[in-house]
Amino acid sequence: MLRRLKYWLLGYLTIHISGTSPERFINLCSNRRIYIWNIVRANEFYRFNLSVRNYKKLKPIFRKTRLIPKIDKKHGLPFFLHQNRRRKGFFLGILICLILVYIMSLYIWDISIIGGSKYTPEALIKFLSTHDIKAGIKKKNIDGSKIEEEIRLAYDDIGWVSAEVKGTRLIIRITETNMPKPIISPTAPSHLVATKDAVIKEIVTRTGTPLVKPGDVVRKGDILVSGVVDVIDDFGLVLNKKPVIASADIVSKSYYDYYDSFPLTYTKRIYTDNKKTGYYISLFGRKLFLYNPRYSYSMCDIIVDENTSHITDSFYLPFQYGTVTIREYIEQKNKYTEDEAIKIAQDRLKAYFDKLAENEVYIYRNNVTIDIKNNSCIAQGVILVEEPAWEYRIVDESEWRINQSDEHNGDNN
Repeated sequence: MLRRLKYWLLGYLTIHISGTSPERFINLCSNRRIYIWNIVRANEFYRFNLSVRNYKKLKPIFRKTRLIPKIDKKHGLPFFLHQNRRRKGFFLGILICLILVYIMSLYIWDISIIGGSKYTPEALIKFLSTHDIKAGIKKKNIDGSKIEEEIRLAYDDIGWVSAEVKGTRLIIRITETNMPKPIISPTAPSHLVATKDAVIKEIVTRTGTPLVKPGDVVRKGDILVSGVVDVIDDFGLVLNKKPVIASADIVSKSYYDYYDSFPLTYTKRIYTDNKKTGYYISLFGRKLFLYNPRYSYSMCDIIVDENTSHITDSFYLPFQYGTVTIREYIEQKNKYTEDEAIKIAQDRLKAYFDKLAENEVYIYRNNVTIDIKNNSCIAQGVILVEEPAWEYRIVDESEWRINQSDEHNGDNN
């Protein structure tokens, strides 16, 4: 791919040769390391491609093999520019397009929410818009730390947030509480600290100073492996302290409180065959309907399917297009049987277990019970687990820097 791009930028030729010894010509090109490609035999001649630079090197080979070359076609940027040298408007359009692309690259045109199950991406995007974080904001006005703090303060059950600008996208990753936090690789000297109350089952330290051992009870925030290593002399005296990125395999025993409930009675939507679809485009946040259907349904779902145009996976454009589908439905009151309700509760619990497994949490005992009470299905209990319940915390300079005393202080008489 890169080679083809190189030859297109520098220019290349399609040539056909005729004569009695084309095979000898190909062998001579190979011996002299002249790269030719797309070799095709057609009747009594051969056709192939080669770069403009190598074409001049073929003259002695043509004389030696007595072949007659003919240029069929010229390809690449140099020939394109030469053919369109008088089309000033065309090149002006390209320049304006490049300027527009550069200007658009200075803004955020797509906000993606990754992770979480309780809060929908639409709800979080709406929350961000109330804090002036929305598509069209300048990238220089994005403060990732401030966004993370605002989300954590607004939602008590979101325990971990990460905001990252990638191209013209703002990517926000969240993890709800009662779920382990993703482990992030540090770039500065760090401790390993406990993220929750737990009992240490196993610990194997690679770098850093271990402060706990198997069987120890730790509290949230306790340092498990210190990122400060003592430099000791032959007599056991501490000469210095060295900050490092602590690294260890730690398995902790802890638990999760689980609670889930839902009523046995529910309203079921039965969709009719009546539906209408509209089409729209949106540019710089302004929506224009190409067709906006009218409807008189008393109960209906409005389903919006929107797509944002993009050049690459990270370079999104301020242009959206989509459809709006209106589907009519009628409501019907239903009630789960006890078996149906228990099956739904079990499926929800399994989904929760799957989420834990994704975060390397091993469940060794499940004490969750499912009961039917007061027209509700209630699942509650304690889940005992083994997990890597730790995270990184940056080492403060005061934790490792030793103030050297001045040996020359005092009176010298």
